[in-house]
This record gives sequence, C-alpha cells and structure tokens, in this order.
Amino acid sequence: MRGELSRDGIVRAALRLVTEDGLARLTMRRLGAELGVEGMAVYHHFRNKDELLQALAEAVFEDPPPPSGDWRADFRALSHAGRAALNRYPEVFPLLLSRPLTGKPALRHREAQYAVLHAAGLRDERLLDASRTWGSYLLGYAVVEHEARTGTRSGRDWSPPPAAEFPLISALDRFQATRTFDEQFDIGLGHVLAAIEQLARG
Repeated sequence: MRGELSRDGIVRAALRLVTEDGLARLTMRRLGAELGVEGMAVYHHFRNKDELLQALAEAVFEDPPPPSGDWRADFRALSHAGRAALNRYPEVFPLLLSRPLTGKPALRHREAQYAVLHAAGLRDERLLDASRTWGSYLLGYAVVEHEARTGTRSGRDWSPPPAAEFPLISALDRFQATRTFDEQFDIGLGHVLAAIEQLARG
C-alpha cells in the first residue's frame, strides 16, 4: 500500500478532511483511514504532523499567471491570484498566518511579484519596500475578509458610537456596507498601484 501513496495524494486527502471537519480534527489516524491505510503509513511521506501542516499551507498556491508584458495588468492579475489563494481553503487560513511559506509554489508567486516591480523600474531596497507594502495589503485584506466570511470576529454587532464624541465615524457609518468585497479589494489595489507608480517615478 505504501507504494500507492504520494505526498500530493496525501495532501489532497488532508485538504478534503480539513474542509469538511476543520483543522482541529485532522489526525494522522483519520487521514490514514481516508486513504485506506494505517495512519503510520503517512509517516513514510511526512516526518511528522507539522511537516504535513506546512504542506497544507503551501498547497493554497497554484502557479502564478504568466506575464503579459504590461506590469500594471500583471500587478492586478497577481493580486487577484494571491487573494484567490488565500481564500481557497478557509479552514487552512490560520496556518498561513502562523508559519513562513517557503515552498516552491509560494516562492514562484514571490518571484513573479518581484518581476512585476522590477518591470515597473524598482530596484533593490525600493523594490522590497513596494513588495512588502503590496504583500501587507493582500494579507491584511484577506484577514478582514476571512473574519467576515467565517464569522470569527468576536463581540456584538457593530453600532456607531455617539455622534457628539465621534462625529466622523458616525457620519461615515452609512457607507460601511456600500462596497462588496470585490469592489473594495479593487479600490485598495488602485491605491497600492498608485503608490508603486509614485515610488517608481521617484
């Protein structure tokens, strides 16, 4: 049976279990049962559960879109691909926040992002500054979106504070729900893109 298993097959089975039952219920024994083998058979491909969890985190990434020759279009395409990756498996999302992503799929995305910024004319520290700002927007937006979609935010429903004490918050409250997640994401991307263009000109 050992020869019939593969790392990719194990990861796919683990993703099915996590999607159906949650990350906390993933065990090597349950994974083995899903694959039709003893749980110990999984250890022939993964040294321990942590290595498997790392593989699950890396599995959210697919190959980045190919470059088009227009760095602005590539910036948007990569941004949407990155957002899709972060949203692909909501139950795996906590793993993405708890460990560095150093596998080849994630590195291919990073290399593609660097290539976009290089095509924009950025080099060295300025390229890294722009990349970190871009990445922080993607991850930060994904955190807010994940919390909203999965209902993980704690506390009571939002209600505006007293207008006399917080006039601007109160005045803007009526606009809180006027954008969809897709619309707001694209608006934010426009701001990040404008900043990168300014940095490139500078």
